[in-house]
Amino acid sequence: MGHDQTFKEFLRGFLRDFLALFFPEVEARLDFGALRFLDVESFTSFPEGSSREADLVAEVRTRDRTRELVLVHIEVQARKRSSFPKRMFQYFVLLWTKYQVPIFPVVVYLRGGRTGLSEEEFVLELFGQEALRFRYAAVALARFEAREYVEKGSAVAAALAALMGRRRIRAPVQLRLSMMEQVVQNGLDEARKFLFAAHH
Repeated sequence: MGHDQTFKEFLRGFLRDFLALFFPEVEARLDFGALRFLDVESFTSFPEGSSREADLVAEVRTRDRTRELVLVHIEVQARKRSSFPKRMFQYFVLLWTKYQVPIFPVVVYLRGGRTGLSEEEFVLELFGQEALRFRYAAVALARFEAREYVEKGSAVAAALAALMGRRRIRAPVQLRLSMMEQVVQNGLDEARKFLFAAHH
């Protein structure tokens, strides 16, 4: 199993923790007691007609009175590619067409990316003028400082720290031990498996 697939499985087990770390204002508004992962969505992309699959789509209700449904759509990318914004927009349109509920779209870069947290966009123009602007959140794990997340005291944050700071020198042995300790002390087998896979 490649790192991309390992990370997708990790997100299925710790979606709420992931959102709490990077998007606390979103996590606070969702009711995870009603969390439901949708089957991997198979789409026909436009205009190529080739089959595409979204990485992770979760259906969650909000905590407010309306209790409306929200889809959390997360794509996992090894690194940033120039063609990706268009593909993210295609996914958004297809999900909206099928479910017609609010969607929170996120891309997670396992390597590369501009800054830790940012907003990316896809723009459609007609005759040199903007016709549509689609925005989505971006998380570039390698741009975060690993030590900062290990010190949060969260097993999930410690596991994710294994993918952080890769452009700097390799994490000192003590830092890697701290990651393992945080995960082991919390008894989270899935996090431990992810942390082991990320280091090999």
